Amino acid sequence: MFLSGNRARRLIGPICLLLAVMLAACSLTPQPSSTTASHAVPTPSPTAHQVVLPSFTPPTTCQPASPIDNSTVGPEAHGTATNAQLWALIMSKTGIPVEAKQEVKIVWRMTGSGGIHFAAYSSSGRRIAPVWGPDEHGGSNWDRPGDEWGTGFNFPVPGCWDIHVARDDAAGDVWLDVK
Repeated sequence: MFLSGNRARRLIGPICLLLAVMLAACSLTPQPSSTTASHAVPTPSPTAHQVVLPSFTPPTTCQPASPIDNSTVGPEAHGTATNAQLWALIMSKTGIPVEAKQEVKIVWRMTGSGGIHFAAYSSSGRRIAPVWGPDEHGGSNWDRPGDEWGTGFNFPVPGCWDIHVARDDAAGDVWLDVK
């Protein structure tokens, strides 16, 4: 069914405006640079739960895994951080150490302020993002300092993985030995 002459003319203006807005939005999207380093961390737009990471170069050698202790709520690791405290509560269905190719839930506590960003790096420099999260938690029975989030990771290969966590004014790492 086609529109009559007057109806069609009334729709031309809004349709042209919509097309102009869509074209403008497409032209504002940054194009990837061929000079970007292969290990550079992308800079997504921050959301309520994420922050743009400052420049971070993943280590090329594996650090010793963060010590994992059994707390009253499960296995936890105390991360190494600058300007913050960082804790990871590891909820693995396969136990500790975490197994490759298996999703593991990690609950995080980190002091500091602002949004938060997570990325994991293998000792060979491979970068992965969480398969879900970060999901902000309103509270829990895990008594560690800082705000709380949950993430899911699926480490594709065994080895030593550095989970790098950053907030506006702080950054830290938890090293996991993945079998």
